[in-house]
Amino acid sequence: MKRRDVIVDFPRPLVPLMMLSACFLLGGILGAAFGGLMSEASAQELAAYLNTYLTLARDGGIPVEFWGVAWEQFRLLLAVILLGLTALGVVGIPVLFGVRGFLFAFSVAGLCRVFGTAGLVPGLFLFGLPAFLWAPVLFLAGAQCVNSAWVLLRRLRLESREPLPFTSAYWGRLGLCGAALMVCVMLEYLAAPVLLAAAAKLVL
Repeated sequence: MKRRDVIVDFPRPLVPLMMLSACFLLGGILGAAFGGLMSEASAQELAAYLNTYLTLARDGGIPVEFWGVAWEQFRLLLAVILLGLTALGVVGIPVLFGVRGFLFAFSVAGLCRVFGTAGLVPGLFLFGLPAFLWAPVLFLAGAQCVNSAWVLLRRLRLESREPLPFTSAYWGRLGLCGAALMVCVMLEYLAAPVLLAAAAKLVL
């Protein structure tokens, strides 16, 4: 009898989304903990830097460059897409989300360490509001790319003969994610000077 392959794939997209959310949350918890445990000397250096930076932002001395904002947002998406083309993405993509969560929470925790609870407000302006734009796009793209990496891993281990997932629909969805992220970049680029100035006025 001809063996019939049993396909055991992630239910799309619930399990990948849950896994990536858990990694992002774990990274966020570690980032907040490291920010809170920062040494006094490091906190003083960070305070001096933030005060200088926010003073310049308040006075309009920090130009916001479009390509800088675009690179900041697109580099993680590009890394996720590339990892989704290999079996390494099964591990690599969750690690990237964990690192993203760590940096996100560490940045907010650093503001709170320097400015106390008042640091939550600039944290919301500088990191929270942009996250409402980029996070849905990144998580949807990440879930699809984890799925594709999982299929490749199963094929590599000869556990399945599933067809390659890189169809026109696959690339079309990633194209939509890229277009949506570009809209987020444009909005952030337009709003960044206002957000920086507002954050500076609230804590200085």
